[in-house]
Amino acid sequence: MLRVANTRARFPTEARLHSPSEFQAVLKGKILSRGILFSVKAADPFIKKNQSNSRLGLIFSKKFAHKAIVRNLIKRIIRESFRKNRCLMPINDYVVRLHSKVTLVSLIKIKKMAAIEINNHFYKISKCKMY
Repeated sequence: MLRVANTRARFPTEARLHSPSEFQAVLKGKILSRGILFSVKAADPFIKKNQSNSRLGLIFSKKFAHKAIVRNLIKRIIRESFRKNRCLMPINDYVVRLHSKVTLVSLIKIKKMAAIEINNHFYKISKCKMY
């Protein structure tokens, strides 16, 4: 009998930015993509030449998404999109920042809007030839 391995597609801890100094290094970098809700920044690619994989940091404030359920939903969408597109993107550290207010509509509409925008950002970054 064949057993299918129970492998889960995860967002591992080595794919996240953790310390404030890591976030600062990325925030000093340049904006790669900016949309209605999000801006995506990347660290200077020449700082870490020995990095083995891309990492993601998220910055969301209550100022732009008042409800925790909305903030957590959008973060989940971004992490999932990054997990799927990570192998296509140049190896670097990225920070996604919410920079405009999320209008209070249904969670389904917010989910669709966030997924479309972040997928467009990551697609644009994956086609970037500057690295």
